[in-house]
Amino acid sequence: MKLNTDYRKSWENPPWYSSYEENNYGELFYALVRIYKPDKIVELGTKAGYSAYHMARGLKTNGRGRLYCYDLWENYEFNSVSQSVAKENLKEYSNIIRLESRNVIGVHKIYKTLDILHIDLGNEGEILEKIIPHWIDKTNQLIVIEGGGMERDKVDWMIKFQKKPIRNWLKNFSKLRSDIEYFTIEPFPSLTIIRKK
Repeated sequence: MKLNTDYRKSWENPPWYSSYEENNYGELFYALVRIYKPDKIVELGTKAGYSAYHMARGLKTNGRGRLYCYDLWENYEFNSVSQSVAKENLKEYSNIIRLESRNVIGVHKIYKTLDILHIDLGNEGEILEKIIPHWIDKTNQLIVIEGGGMERDKVDWMIKFQKKPIRNWLKNFSKLRSDIEYFTIEPFPSLTIIRKK
């Protein structure tokens, strides 16, 4: 598969506000969608739409699939952007993407199955514990989470607020669920892919 970077020509400093951007994780999201050819992707935590943009790009190239994005946007109490920023950044794929403003807890009840789940919610062990067990058996292909690397577990807010490290959570979860495997891709912020064996 030849890497096509023509999409970058249409960007004039897009406001992504994403830690993924620095190390070009967008190409990884695009490649995963091209390889797995999912019909249904759910994203929990969209912010300005960086990962959604690249997944939608892959869906468009595949000629099929939908992406359902959930976020609190301006209703989030910490660092976020307004939904209008995401909508503007993703307008090219408005026929592929659905944006919905809501708390992600309970979204799993909407779906019987899906192919890929992406979680980027200010991830830490306790958040993942509230979410992943509800999705693991519904997800046919991959769960992709922001974080999982050692450097990511040591960011200031994780230490300051004594958040449960993602790496520890992953180790414990994989012991409880011997039917899953995971691997983490560096560099910062890192990305962990979880799938059933």
